[in-house]
Amino acid sequence: MSLYGHELSEDIRDKLSKKLLEAFADEWIAGYYYMLTAYNIQGPTSEAIAKHFLEEAQEEINKHAKMIADRLEELGVELPREFEKLYQISGCKYPEIPSNPFDIDGWLIAAIKAEICAINAYKELYHLAHGVDPATEELAEDLLRDEVRHRTDLMNLLSEEGLKRLENELGITG
Repeated sequence: MSLYGHELSEDIRDKLSKKLLEAFADEWIAGYYYMLTAYNIQGPTSEAIAKHFLEEAQEEINKHAKMIADRLEELGVELPREFEKLYQISGCKYPEIPSNPFDIDGWLIAAIKAEICAINAYKELYHLAHGVDPATEELAEDLLRDEVRHRTDLMNLLSEEGLKRLENELGITG
């Protein structure tokens, strides 16, 4: 029985499970790309930015993916057994990363775009769970809060030119 006095319908449970599996995959993919970024970027500010990306990689995998995996287990959903399946079921994939390791703004912009996708995905999960699955609703709120913080932290690392570039790429006029 749920908090609202009814079990999850099979349709809602399936939709929630699908979104949670996509989110689980997205967290692993983000963790990988953040680690890749940390070990590839170069330039005057790269050491501090690499440290930031390593911390975010750990949070994506050790906190977010774990939280989602725990919820999937509660719902009786098995995690993908093959690692390549994660990319297939990912809802966000990952934006193209620069080939130039000195394009720090480009690496940051890719990560910001990934965070924006995660924010939208967790908003969608929240709305899907709202009023029918309080555990998933609360999980989505927690994850959304973290992803908004990640986006803001990454935006604060952009140079002035990088911020203009991001606005241009996102079609934001100011």
